[in-house]
Amino acid sequence: MDPEVDVYALLGVTVEAGEKELTKAYRVKALQHHPDKNRDNPDAAKLFHDIKAAYDMLSDPQLRSEYDEKRRASLAKRQRQDALSGQRKRMKSQLEKDEREARQTREQEKARAQQQMHDEAARFRDETQREEARRDRRMREHMQEDETMDVDELDRTVRVRWDTGIQDRESLARIFSVFGELEEIVVAPHSEHVRKRQSALLVYKSVAAAHALMNARVSSPEISAFERFWAAGAEPRSVHEISRTQMPSTSPRPPTNNEAAGDSTQRQQMRIPDISAIDVRSLPGANMNFSDFESLTLMRMRLHQDVLTK
Repeated sequence: MDPEVDVYALLGVTVEAGEKELTKAYRVKALQHHPDKNRDNPDAAKLFHDIKAAYDMLSDPQLRSEYDEKRRASLAKRQRQDALSGQRKRMKSQLEKDEREARQTREQEKARAQQQMHDEAARFRDETQREEARRDRRMREHMQEDETMDVDELDRTVRVRWDTGIQDRESLARIFSVFGELEEIVVAPHSEHVRKRQSALLVYKSVAAAHALMNARVSSPEISAFERFWAAGAEPRSVHEISRTQMPSTSPRPPTNNEAAGDSTQRQQMRIPDISAIDVRSLPGANMNFSDFESLTLMRMRLHQDVLTK
């Protein structure tokens, strides 16, 4: 008989069953499972034998006592195993729950970080666009105010150089007039046998327009193909003086009434535009060579001659 079989369950009685109850249960089970009445069941003989062995064990007080002791220990062990199994199931369920919650938290944090990054990029883009709009507006105002300033011609002249394509005055005017009105364009003579690079002098009517060209950050292939230099070889002093004049004092103090009146009169007389907000960068330049100087001089002589002949 299988040691794992519960003999009380096999006979269909309780643990408290007496001798008479055991005998009655045995007779019923033996008659029910007798091999002669269960010829079509191949396990009938073994089952009948197990019923007889169970009855014999429970009928012997000593064997029944030993079996009951083993049975109680087995039941206690099974209960402990069932308890551990249930605890494991609860722990596994809790771990799975914690993992789901942690995964959801990570996904939410990732989504918040992505949204925050998107918001920061949008805010930075909006601030940059507003700042560019303010700079453009200030530049247009400076260019308008600068029209009446008496600035040396050389301070308003920018020299440009390029490598490919022969440019004439009309094409140069079309490209560079976007920065301001041009007073004159002088294209240096070009010879394929002497030099490959071309150069020209752009004389603007406004120093602010020349300044805008020199400090423009452009992505247009048409303009980026040109190298730009101040014709004087460095940033004009007039631009530096204007920037320094408009720069606020490091230790400001309230002006007196006389100082305020004098400053107002001086500003009205000088009409100095406020270009202190312009980012004046030190760009590479080259001193004005003899060819450029000669071209500019010939151009001026030609203009004066045209005026005298009229």
